[in-house]
Amino acid sequence: MIRYYVRVSSMEQKTDRQLLAYDGADKVYIDKMTGATKERPQLQELLAEVSAGDTVVVKSIDRLSRSTKDLLDIVDSITTAGAGLKILDMNIDTHDKFGEFFLTVLGAIGQLERKTIKERTKEGIVIAKSKGKYTGRKKGAIALKGEPLERFNRFYGLGMNKAELAKEFNVSRPTIYKWIDELKARGEIKEA
Repeated sequence: MIRYYVRVSSMEQKTDRQLLAYDGADKVYIDKMTGATKERPQLQELLAEVSAGDTVVVKSIDRLSRSTKDLLDIVDSITTAGAGLKILDMNIDTHDKFGEFFLTVLGAIGQLERKTIKERTKEGIVIAKSKGKYTGRKKGAIALKGEPLERFNRFYGLGMNKAELAKEFNVSRPTIYKWIDELKARGEIKEA
């Protein structure tokens, strides 16, 4: 099955250019939101449905992600499922040796980026500690019990989306996803 993924950054932007670029798809997935996060409904659906022998097609690599780490995770999900990836603008298809080589280079770049970030973080902590400015990691969570938990459950149960929850609790959307996962694991959240 050929699965074509299309993404634009906002609801106002048009998908026409991408849709006209490829017409051989069995199924088209369209997200109208930023590529800075991989938490996109249609992308998640694609990744859940992709299976061995499928080909995922994108017009350009930045349609999959604007983050190298997320891009590597997405590509890994596709290849782990036994599917291939075709990037139209770069004429890359992972079904051939050059496409496989591209993925290897992409993986190496991602690994270098992760190591560099880790080293810089450690260096920054050492400097901050030496100046007495490092107090440890910021707390990214509310006390997930009592009244805050009840309030979170109530809003989540009413179907409030992740962006609205993040705004209500004054945290980032990734923090909201972590809370939901943690609360589900603890059995303390009611399904929306």
